[in-house]
Amino acid sequence: MADSFINNFNPIWRDDIFDKQALDIHLYLPDVIPENNQLWVEKQIISQEFIFGHLHTYASCREMTSLVKPSDMADYYQVRNEKGEIISSDHPVFSYMFPPQAWMSDIGEELCMMFAAAKFAKGRILVGGLGLGIYPQFVFSLNCPVESITIVERDPVIIRLITEAWLGKDLIHRDKTTIIEGTIEEYLQKNDLLFDTIYLDTWEDADPRFLAHINYLLKLAHSRISFDGDIKCWGYAQMIDTFVENAKNLTRKSFLWNDYHLDPVLQAYSDWLSSQNGEVTVDAIKHAARECAVTINKSIDTYDRHRCFTGYGRSLHDAYRNSELSRKVD
Repeated sequence: MADSFINNFNPIWRDDIFDKQALDIHLYLPDVIPENNQLWVEKQIISQEFIFGHLHTYASCREMTSLVKPSDMADYYQVRNEKGEIISSDHPVFSYMFPPQAWMSDIGEELCMMFAAAKFAKGRILVGGLGLGIYPQFVFSLNCPVESITIVERDPVIIRLITEAWLGKDLIHRDKTTIIEGTIEEYLQKNDLLFDTIYLDTWEDADPRFLAHINYLLKLAHSRISFDGDIKCWGYAQMIDTFVENAKNLTRKSFLWNDYHLDPVLQAYSDWLSSQNGEVTVDAIKHAARECAVTINKSIDTYDRHRCFTGYGRSLHDAYRNSELSRKVD
């Protein structure tokens, strides 16, 4: 990365830090919505949870909120029965293979990550991704020097849901907040305003397959940040660490790179590895993997993340399934 890019974005800054203060701030969150075929809201009462390896016990139970949606894997894969007939995406077996997942949630780790970034907010703030509205609410709760907050969100259902739950109840926040329906990519490309803070969080998990796209967003964001402004990305350092560790393990296991579809960052690492003569050291592997992870940039529109290899998964079952789905078929 160029030095000027580093001046506005620190790729080794971490948000995976336990901070009890993040767990004690009141948030306006949506009420329960029954399960449906689009999006619903679930609530769960918890008394303790692991947060970055720290078991935190709440003084009194708290209510955890999750936005849940059906899997979109039906857009990428077909499931057939024993007769070879295609099973519809609303069949129970499809939901078993690709279960609904929490798209957004106020779990302790999420709260701490948003809180870590919110502490740096100042001036004119641009947010990519509305989510549950946690980050901007933290910014206001911390009394950051806010001039305005502009949030770009592509999903109109999310905008309506969070606006009703949050801005409909807090008029002070509403006066300084603008929510725009659209993609952050398009907004960064077409808008000529400068911002003092840019916070990006438009990806649903910390899978390193997003890295190329995040780097692409960072490149766009750099043109929209003020001279002394600050850019933060949700989970970036974690994703870099995961990618480097995966690259090291796959190399050690002599992974058959050509048998799988690879995302741009992993493809770049594979190309580097194939160009090496003889055995490569662990340090060389880690350095090359990290360089690929922070420099390769491609819009998500240029590669199909769902068909690219990953060892990432919320469970061992997920990891195995994702691996097999990325295997090339002759």
